[in-house]
Amino acid sequence: MRYQAELENLTTLDALAITRACSSPEAVMELIDEAVDECIEFDELGDEHLAAGEHEHAAFCRQEAAAWRATAAVLRSLARSHARTERRTAGVA
Repeated sequence: MRYQAELENLTTLDALAITRACSSPEAVMELIDEAVDECIEFDELGDEHLAAGEHEHAAFCRQEAAAWRATAAVLRSLARSHARTERRTAGVA
């Protein structure tokens, strides 16, 4: 539940993606890749806007990149949690 609340607060992923992330280790890995790609894209866009003197657009892009970076960090924590759960479950079987 903690991860779900953190992801909802970041508002980068929709409700379906958050539900998938919380229930599927495979989905988490895909979403981490997506979050990193979005972060890179917004950082590059921010650079372009800054070079063009569009400071407000650059600031917006930097903010979006930061949100996607935070999303990737939460998803990585969630992936570690999934892995711990899988190890415990495998040890029981």
